[in-house]
Amino acid sequence: MILGAGCAGLSFCYYLLEQGAETPILILDRKSSFEDDRTWCFWDAEDTPFSHLAARRWNSWGLRAGDESVVQTFDESPYLCLTGAAFYRYALEEISAYPNVTLRLDEDVEDYKEYAGITYVKTPGKTYTAKYVLDGRGLPSGSPVFEEAREKARWVPQRFLGLRLRTERPVFDPEVCTLMDFSVSQDLGPRFMYVLPFGEREALVENVYLSEGKTSREEHHAEISGYLDDRYGLAPGDYVVDGEEQGYIPMTDYRFPRRLGERAFSMGMLGGETRPSTGYTFLRIQRYCRSLAESLERDGSVPGSIHPQRLNLLDGIFLRYMLEHPEKLPEIYGRMFAGLQPEPLIRFLTERSSPVDELRLVMALPKMPFIKIAGRMLLGSRTGG
Repeated sequence: MILGAGCAGLSFCYYLLEQGAETPILILDRKSSFEDDRTWCFWDAEDTPFSHLAARRWNSWGLRAGDESVVQTFDESPYLCLTGAAFYRYALEEISAYPNVTLRLDEDVEDYKEYAGITYVKTPGKTYTAKYVLDGRGLPSGSPVFEEAREKARWVPQRFLGLRLRTERPVFDPEVCTLMDFSVSQDLGPRFMYVLPFGEREALVENVYLSEGKTSREEHHAEISGYLDDRYGLAPGDYVVDGEEQGYIPMTDYRFPRRLGERAFSMGMLGGETRPSTGYTFLRIQRYCRSLAESLERDGSVPGSIHPQRLNLLDGIFLRYMLEHPEKLPEIYGRMFAGLQPEPLIRFLTERSSPVDELRLVMALPKMPFIKIAGRMLLGSRTGG
């Protein structure tokens, strides 16, 4: 049984069927329909069944931070944007061809317990039984796991709201996506604008905070409106909003448990698939769901971490720096992008970097603050702190 028909749940089901699974698969989700309410962005660094669905591909990125304004072009691994609508449509079409798969919406799982080799899954109207439970319901704010991770580990949130908009006149460069524009006010904490242009008159523009806070929807809209005016000369009447998305992505070094019971396992954000130092999740979900499907179908086992362990140290150092020196983040990102060619940086961001790539990254950043943090981490591991 799969809990959650989101990116992790549907991806895992796809990979399980790809492995030849013939046993009944039941997917439960509390939502009543699939909406075009999100996008996933990632570099085309490895094959996935969904990459061909990308709404747009970019081979150039831009970053603005302090005195640094960088535009870089790269030939390999373009940056892809996949809409929720395209992903859901394709995944649902693919799995609907298999008679052993049942999808049930409007099913809010309250709890599940194991007894005598069977897992009992309770919803308001029914109790289901399953041999295995794969929990990919995400990490909702206020849930016990969410609160424990925020309390016990380093935690830097990405809070964002984005608008999909169309303009009356051409203002965007469709060849360059802006990954980070820190030229906006930093008075309420580290903040940047993220711009994905789908054409000269169409873009997704997101307002992103790297800190806790209670920015209202109206405040997000006002800050995006101000940015569009300052950066592109667009007044509110010069564009139409076609859609909106918002979210909260925790970047944390909390060790999310893979196993939730004897036959219950986590995946997706609940399984720790969000990269601690960047917040990128899509490729990590694909890697782990594929590996999990292979292991379960082969012998019922669950893989441990499939991500390079040495990157955990670098991610941990960077996460601590973000918490200790939030005011320095625009400068750090500016130095990172200005000091590295895009190819090794992409390899690092997609966890395919070599030690040489990682050394180049270290050399582009200020040494002493990161060395001090690394020393404290090493001392803490030796003393059990």
